Amino acid sequence: MDTTTTVIWIVVAIVVVLALIALAVAASRKRKQARLHEAQDIRAKAQEQASIVGQREAIADQTAAEARRAQADAEAKAAEASRLQHEAATHQRTASTSREDLDKEWKRADKLDPTTKSTNADANTNTNTTGTRSNDTRSNDVRSNETRSNDTPGAHSKPTDTTPT
Repeated sequence: MDTTTTVIWIVVAIVVVLALIALAVAASRKRKQARLHEAQDIRAKAQEQASIVGQREAIADQTAAEARRAQADAEAKAAEASRLQHEAATHQRTASTSREDLDKEWKRADKLDPTTKSTNADANTNTNTTGTRSNDTRSNDVRSNETRSNDTPGAHSKPTDTTPT
């Protein structure tokens, strides 16, 4: 073979190699462009999702704040209920003590009253489980002159024993 043919083959080989390199570069650029376009699409979708996620986070934060507020309200109501229970217990003790003192005063008045017989007083001072008189005709709410006898000072509306002794 002669040198011209060899040179032609070398030139053709170089052209083919350069063409292959050009095709490879073009394919690489095309892939790079496609990847860039795909990345832009993903970023656009992520941007859309970012606003939705932000709204969801805001709703979650608001719900958490409402839950904390409700918890605080529940704790305040529990504290108020506890305070009222304590206050009610205090009032119950005071009322019980007052009831006992009142019953003692009725018994003392019955003992001092010469018109009241002790058997009748004992029968009328039976107490029930709350400590109040069950057979007593006296009313705690109504204490007027109408319930007192005008004949005997200090007499009350409690019936007296009329059976002969």
